[in-house]
Amino acid sequence: MITSKDNPKIKRIAALISSAKKRREEGVFLLEGTRLCAEALREDVEVLEVFYTASVFKNDSELTQKLCKISAFFEEVSDTVFAKMSDTQSPQGILLTARFKGEVKAPLSGRFIAFERVQDPSNLGAASRTAEALGFSGIILSGESADPYSPKSLRASMGALLRLPVIVTKDFLKTINEYKANGFTVSGTVVDSTATPISTVNFGENEIAIIGNEASGMTEKARAVCDRLVTIPMAGRAESLNAGVAAAIVMWEMCR
Repeated sequence: MITSKDNPKIKRIAALISSAKKRREEGVFLLEGTRLCAEALREDVEVLEVFYTASVFKNDSELTQKLCKISAFFEEVSDTVFAKMSDTQSPQGILLTARFKGEVKAPLSGRFIAFERVQDPSNLGAASRTAEALGFSGIILSGESADPYSPKSLRASMGALLRLPVIVTKDFLKTINEYKANGFTVSGTVVDSTATPISTVNFGENEIAIIGNEASGMTEKARAVCDRLVTIPMAGRAESLNAGVAAAIVMWEMCR
C-alpha cells in the first residue's frame, strides 16, 4: 500500500490531473470514480495503471479486480493519499490512467456540434453528454479549446467523450471547410438580433453548428465560413447564455 503523499507515482498522478501538457507528453488521461472506470471496461480503453483504496475494493471488488487484470500496474493507496490524487470533493476511491485513443475517424454524414476556443471543460463535457443523448455523429473541437481529456471534461460528460468521435483539429477552419465540401451546411451561433432565430431554421440531414468562446463568441474568420448565422432569442435581461446551455438548445433545435 502507498501511504506517502511524496511517493513519485502519486506526485505524477497529481501532475497529470492538473496539466494538459503533461497528459499530452505522456499520451495518457485519467478516469476517476466507479462509473467512469467501469466505462473504461465497456469501451475497451487501454488501461495502464489502477489506484484504489481498501474501501472501494471491499465495496466494488469485481470492478477493481477486472481493472487490475487488464492493467500493467495496480496499487492500493491509503485514503489520505487518494484524497491528494483526487480531483473531486468526495473521492470514490478508484482512479486509473489510460492511453490516448488514436486518430478519430468520424463519419462524413449526420449532425456535429463544433466548438471554437471554448475554454471551460465543464461546458465541453456537458455539451458532449447532450450530443450523445440526441444522437449526434460527433464533436469538432478547435485546438485552442478545453482539453476533452481533462478530468473535469470527462466527469461532466459522464463518459460521452469516450464514446463519441471527438475531432481535435489544429486548423479549425480547414476542417469545417472540408465538411462543407462534403455537403454539410454550417450554422454559426451568435448573440445578434439581426441573426436568424434558431427556432425558424429548417435543418437538414448533414449539419454543423459552431459554438464560440464563452467571452468573445466566434471569430470573424469562423463567421465567414458559415452558411447562416443563428441566434437563440432571449426575452429576459441576460446578454448571453452559458456555452454548454447554448449548445444544448442549438442541438435540440437541430434535431427538432
